[in-house]
Amino acid sequence: MVAVCSCAVADPFIPSPENMAGAYSLRELVAADTQGISDWLAAGATLNLTLALDGTMSGHLFLPGGAPGGGDLDADMAGTWLLTGNVIQFGQAAQTFVRDIDYSAGPDRIVGDKTFGDSLRIIIALRK
Repeated sequence: MVAVCSCAVADPFIPSPENMAGAYSLRELVAADTQGISDWLAAGATLNLTLALDGTMSGHLFLPGGAPGGGDLDADMAGTWLLTGNVIQFGQAAQTFVRDIDYSAGPDRIVGDKTFGDSLRIIIALRK
């Protein structure tokens, strides 16, 4: 017996400024190096980004104990965003790792994964 399916194949997601614009919040932020793994979200980190259709963005990053010297990192994420294919890049005056990562655009999500230097890997995920 042969099973027949008249199932429609879902259209693949194609990122566009229209479907990527919106408000995103942090869902995962992990840093791993030779000392171990740090779950920044569990430690109280927050990141909120609002991507506007005109390529501007606003938002805020807070990392408890994430500043040089051990203080809290508190940064304004105002700046720009650029979508090229399925890659999003952020530009802002705040000098944080956020602008140094190329992010993959997906349905209602933005994901980044980058290794800095020889050992620091940061994995970050945001959702609408």
